[in-house]
Amino acid sequence: MKRGLSIRKRLERLEAVRQKQADAAGREAFIEIGLCDGETHLVMTSSPDAGRCWFQERPGPGPQLSDFGKFALVLHLTPAEMDA
Repeated sequence: MKRGLSIRKRLERLEAVRQKQADAAGREAFIEIGLCDGETHLVMTSSPDAGRCWFQERPGPGPQLSDFGKFALVLHLTPAEMDA
């Protein structure tokens, strides 16, 4: 029984690592750039589970894109491009 638990733990750890790598490989970030002067931060405006993540840039200190994980593609869009 003890051996089965240790194998299960190892498999769970390996699966977690594989899932994290797969998530990063296919994730895309779309950032609506704000018309802010000075320091800015990002606010996620979509579900973090989706393959495409939408962000808004806002004034002031706070989280940056790297705080949300790795992304295969990052696009910075103006508000007009977001509405198109």
